[in-house]
Amino acid sequence: MKKIYVLFLAPLLMSTQCESDDEPVLRTEFYIQNDSSTELIWISETAGEVVIKEGTKQFIGSVVDWVVFVKPSSGIAFDKVILYRKAENGDLIKTYEQQPIVDDVWRFNALSELEGAYALILTDASLVQE
Repeated sequence: MKKIYVLFLAPLLMSTQCESDDEPVLRTEFYIQNDSSTELIWISETAGEVVIKEGTKQFIGSVVDWVVFVKPSSGIAFDKVILYRKAENGDLIKTYEQQPIVDDVWRFNALSELEGAYALILTDASLVQE
C-alpha cells in the first residue's frame, strides 16, 4: 500500500521541483571614471594597486537586490573610496577620499530594466592638488 502512495506522490513532487520561482534580480555596478589629467591608483583588497588612466573608468564592485538598485552608500560593495597618485619618487600620495560615501556625487545610469550603474566621475577640480 505504501508503494501505491509513493507512485501517486512522485509526479506531484517532481512537478513542484521543476517550477522556477526565481524573481528578477536587479544588478547594480559601481565604477570610478577618471576624467582628470592625473593617473589615479585605487587599492583593492583583492586586486591590489589598480591604475585608472586618464579618460578611462574602472569597475570597483557590484551588488544584487530583489527590489531596488543599491545606492553606493549602502556599504555592501565598498565603504570608502580612496585614490592616490604616484609621486616622482614612487610614493603614493592621497589625492581623493570619500568616507563616508556620498550618493549625491555618484551618477546613476539605467543600463536596462534589470541593470544599473553608478559612476563616480572625477575631474581635476575633484582632486587634492599639492
